[in-house]
Amino acid sequence: MRSGVGALTGAMLMLALAWLPGPAWAFESYVAVKRALYERVFAEHRKTLYCGCPFDAERRPDLQACGYVSKGGARANRVEVEHVVPASWLGQGRPCWRKKICRDARGKAFKGRKCCLAVDPAFRSASQDMHNLWPTIGEVNEVRRNYRFGLIAGERRAFGRCDIEIDRSARLAEPRPEIRGDIARIHLYMEATHGIGVDATLRRLLHRWHRDDPPDAEERRRHDLIEGVQGRRNPWVDMPATM
Repeated sequence: MRSGVGALTGAMLMLALAWLPGPAWAFESYVAVKRALYERVFAEHRKTLYCGCPFDAERRPDLQACGYVSKGGARANRVEVEHVVPASWLGQGRPCWRKKICRDARGKAFKGRKCCLAVDPAFRSASQDMHNLWPTIGEVNEVRRNYRFGLIAGERRAFGRCDIEIDRSARLAEPRPEIRGDIARIHLYMEATHGIGVDATLRRLLHRWHRDDPPDAEERRRHDLIEGVQGRRNPWVDMPATM
């Protein structure tokens, strides 16, 4: 009878390798991460997450092509990189996010994302993880804020034909069915890899979305490209039936 690593099933070994601690990649800045995302992951499939709007090499979306109707926001005509699991979720439990432990060149104390990027390697790793980064219409990014995903009664779309619903009072965002599985697998990966926890209600919904919307060819292609850049895979994409 085998023991140790030899006793692990292939699936368990893949999980162990996928979740090895420590940096699997290194970027000099978040700007460099975004550049790599646009140039190496989305260069041949330029579409935004929530609305599926095509965009060009200058990150200008074609709003007419996807039936997007702006609410008048200045960010409607640009594509931004969004953290699917919000950056505030990545940082909220960290001292650098909550306390002014950093100081700028003038000696002024500050906290939040900028501070965590400067002093917290674990936050940098989580915030730069490409599995959690997606191009999005800037206006949608602005309105979605850091709301959790969920189901909203009715079909009150906020931006024309773009199928995303947002309930500000409940702080919920409901994505289109075609990407719910993608979003679920990102959330579950971020929980396992970076310790970004979710409550039992959201976890049940994520597992349901994961089952109802399994990985398609485009998600797998994107997943392979991300692994080529940062050297880490998402087991929920690789082994959806066993997770």
